[in-house]
Amino acid sequence: MPAKSIILERKGEKDGFAQRFGKAIPDGSLVFIEGKEGAGKSIFCQRFCFSFLVNGHTCSYISTQYTIKSFLRQTASVGYDARKHLMRGKLFFISTEVMLAETLPKETFLEGLTTTEKLFDPEIIFIDSLSTLLNKSLNMDNLVDLTSFFNRLTGSGKIIIVTGNPNEWPAEVHNAFKMICDINFKVTRESMPGIGIVHNIYLEKFNGARHRFEPLTTFSVKPGTGLAIETSGVAF
Repeated sequence: MPAKSIILERKGEKDGFAQRFGKAIPDGSLVFIEGKEGAGKSIFCQRFCFSFLVNGHTCSYISTQYTIKSFLRQTASVGYDARKHLMRGKLFFISTEVMLAETLPKETFLEGLTTTEKLFDPEIIFIDSLSTLLNKSLNMDNLVDLTSFFNRLTGSGKIIIVTGNPNEWPAEVHNAFKMICDINFKVTRESMPGIGIVHNIYLEKFNGARHRFEPLTTFSVKPGTGLAIETSGVAF
């Protein structure tokens, strides 16, 4: 089964995350990155997106948080500069405020998302964050429509990476995504006695993994270089 490498090498050194995350994402995977506000879901999307682009793939990135300008500023500030990939047409970025003009009622956002075909042309699709985007339009009744839509895309080999905050939508919808996804990451901020706040990412499920992966990685975010693995157990 074909897969897309998430190995990211800069100045001759790998950043180590791909080795801890199974080296590649199998084609046709639905990836769910869950975490509360400020845990770090977006920085992992940016890291994955950058590695896919550097490795020659096409991505679309749907953001509820960034405009194109703030996205380019953010990715440049952490060393994942997406500008040239955008200019070359390898990255298709859309802010949901533009895509689903603010005049539209939020109840129509699910339909708006699934009928914007150009978003789903690239090989890898990021939706950050799905829970923010669909918190007024997604429920257990129409979740089957969204999952069958995603199944059609993954069935054709595309990789879909979505983020979700458990506080933004119904618990049963959040749990459904944990069940149906192929790969499940959980990003957390935790208080460690004697250490303080640490940032962890748990790889809770990985269907179709070709290589070994680590269930837990402690990380930090450094200006200019982005994500870094903290091996000492002390993140900051």
